[in-house]
Amino acid sequence: MVVINPPTPTDTRSALADWLELQTLVDARGVSTRSTLLNVLDILEDDAAEPNLVDAETGEVLDEAILEEGRQQFIDIAFEELDYRQQILGESYPFEVDAARHRLALKEDQANQPGQVVYLFCLLACAIRERKLQPTNVLTQAEQQIADAFQVCACLAAGGYLNGEVSSFGFPRATGTGFLTALRQTFARFGIGTVRATDDIPDGLPTSLKDGGIDVIAWRNHPDGMPGKMYLIGQCASGTKWREKTVTEYIDQLHGAWFTQQPAKHSTPAMFIPFPFHHDIEEPQGSFSDTVKNRFWYEEPRFGMIFDRLRITHFANACMAFTAPHRDQVEGAERFDQVIAWVQTTRQTAGLVHA
Repeated sequence: MVVINPPTPTDTRSALADWLELQTLVDARGVSTRSTLLNVLDILEDDAAEPNLVDAETGEVLDEAILEEGRQQFIDIAFEELDYRQQILGESYPFEVDAARHRLALKEDQANQPGQVVYLFCLLACAIRERKLQPTNVLTQAEQQIADAFQVCACLAAGGYLNGEVSSFGFPRATGTGFLTALRQTFARFGIGTVRATDDIPDGLPTSLKDGGIDVIAWRNHPDGMPGKMYLIGQCASGTKWREKTVTEYIDQLHGAWFTQQPAKHSTPAMFIPFPFHHDIEEPQGSFSDTVKNRFWYEEPRFGMIFDRLRITHFANACMAFTAPHRDQVEGAERFDQVIAWVQTTRQTAGLVHA
């Protein structure tokens, strides 16, 4: 059984919410409350062992009323974030939030609701990537499997969003096919675009490319089957340094180097991450919602469409609700059991299963 690293007073609202969700998974009743946060705050303050806490700017000793106000704000923003997640995801959120009573409870039978499975996968994957679960070596195998399972979630999200077809292009591919073969198979389905023949590759191009920086290719066909369609090219980034990556730099390279007839001039770049987009955004002076909206706007030119934990959960759930013939057009859907198994095994290994 692992130990969940405690929150700190400098944690963002998203990090606090994640901590409470993890605590709810391990609690014997499947419940976390205001007291759960207060207890850990008491421990942190005892560890600080300062008889008189002072204001960092003025040096004045803070009275108990000011300290209590700060603790209450700490709790309020955490439950505000949890309530936000519940409002966005509805039935796909695996917890029940009572913001007025500061109570979080785990729903039953999460394995039967695809959105809830995807959410728990993203929550646990983030906790592992952020080293929030100690000792980390207990979850080495789970961490090694994150990227592969996350690509399944990303493909489902792309399919659910576009209501269309998806190629799971990231390496290693479940089919075991090489780069050019996978590219030909994908664009044969796409309906237009001529991939270079193996003996027509210009000197200097890489001969052992894995996926060219591209993990997900998705599109939505017209009834007439003709070109000029919604066309998405995405990259998955399951680690904390996702902002150091972008698929936009690979799209022109893909179309320009590997096709003799390009499939399309216009495509939508996308980034898939298991974190809430605002996971590292600190409390602003003004509206938190406006701050997040502005950050999305700011990052869009570099990353394109960003699918974070909440968006992935919502649209993956929508995809799994497709009828079988429709869902069969989304590569990865047939491997959703892999995500379910990862969540169940990881929770058992980590001891994040309430009695």
